[in-house]
Amino acid sequence: MPFDNSLILIDGTKTYTAATAASFVAATSTTRESTNTGAAVIDLQGTGVYGLAAVLIIPVLASATDYLTMLLEGSEEADFGESAYYNKTLVVFNQAGVTDGRILASECTAGLVVVQRFSTDLRYVRVNGTPTAVGSTGTFGALQVLLSPYPFLDL
Repeated sequence: MPFDNSLILIDGTKTYTAATAASFVAATSTTRESTNTGAAVIDLQGTGVYGLAAVLIIPVLASATDYLTMLLEGSEEADFGESAYYNKTLVVFNQAGVTDGRILASECTAGLVVVQRFSTDLRYVRVNGTPTAVGSTGTFGALQVLLSPYPFLDL
């Protein structure tokens, strides 16, 4: 993988499925969670004016009625805790014009890569995601969320 841990929000080691959605609590530490999500809070200390690209990689075809809600959030606190006023949604991952942060399984015909550009002066970022089963298991595979100064559409 061409990324080091300083740019990986979700590392692709855990399968995202609605059956275990309760386990997918958003990260609250810069230490990588290794049991359920493979997620971590990244200490960016801001992005600068040119920003970064947040890249969501969904590796598998999911059941056509399921969906995945994915947001990139920023905060001044690593635990995204007391200062809820300062916690902001930076990126709403979507595809095909859906505006509420839902990736529909029908959009993942052979997997999916979504690239969203953002900039922030907030110190910490994390992903907050939830798979939802409507018709089956809601399995979206071992997805990854990466940060890159250079957005790309193919891996």
